[in-house]
Amino acid sequence: MNRIHRYALRSAAGPFVAVAVALVAAPAAHAQGTDDQWEISSRMEMPGMAVSVPAQVVKICVGKNAKDDDFVPKQNNCKMVENKRAGNKFTYKMACAGNDPSTMEGEVVFGTGAYEGKMRMTMTKTNETMQMTYSGQRVGSCAAPK
Repeated sequence: MNRIHRYALRSAAGPFVAVAVALVAAPAAHAQGTDDQWEISSRMEMPGMAVSVPAQVVKICVGKNAKDDDFVPKQNNCKMVENKRAGNKFTYKMACAGNDPSTMEGEVVFGTGAYEGKMRMTMTKTNETMQMTYSGQRVGSCAAPK
């Protein structure tokens, strides 16, 4: 992404871009192991934003006994306040603290070796919203950090 696009994103989206980048950033996966390596693609959309944000792709290592919320992108200052699993669908609500507090609602639909999710984030102070869609596919094995 060139400097002009980065500047436009920072000034147009402000905290949304920082949150979106932090949400998809994850620890690097290790090459071998008994856990699952996932490739995750995410895309952010914000109403009224003139510049389109390209999809971000990361690889993460998730333990074999991972909980459903391990597949939800989140920052350290966010905590799950409500969640429910019905069949292969996991729905959730999160609250995030900090300088730009926000709330998030979303869902993840699990398949065999893959999942799809969507999240809607609302900035508490300004009531601005953004949406993120993401999908993951198991691409191999790794050793998750303990």
